[in-house]
Amino acid sequence: MPARYPRGCRLLSAAQYQRVFKHSEHKASDRLITVLAAGNGLHHPRLGTAVSVRAAGNAVKRNRVKRLIRESFRARQALLGGTDVVVLVRAGISERSNRQIFRTLDNHWRTIAAHAQTTNPAD
Repeated sequence: MPARYPRGCRLLSAAQYQRVFKHSEHKASDRLITVLAAGNGLHHPRLGTAVSVRAAGNAVKRNRVKRLIRESFRARQALLGGTDVVVLVRAGISERSNRQIFRTLDNHWRTIAAHAQTTNPAD
């Protein structure tokens, strides 16, 4: 699967986000990042981000964090299969280096993928 992020790989509506929040089957979390995941019935994952001003700061810092989340997702989307994922961040994320954020997200993607494999071993 090419590392792309087309429109079909994004959560676009509030209803799509709410479905993940209400029906999340898997969760990976640490002090700064929480990843919620729910099956989507598709053959590819979709990503949504929730990066608030309170958590990340001004627009430049928020956009940096969102860009890092998207880049990490693109690199690891083959692991996630048919899963909708929402990434939530907490205060202090913008003080972390790009490397630290990538490392944390990589651990979370692996955790979500492992949970999904144990839940749906036939996939």
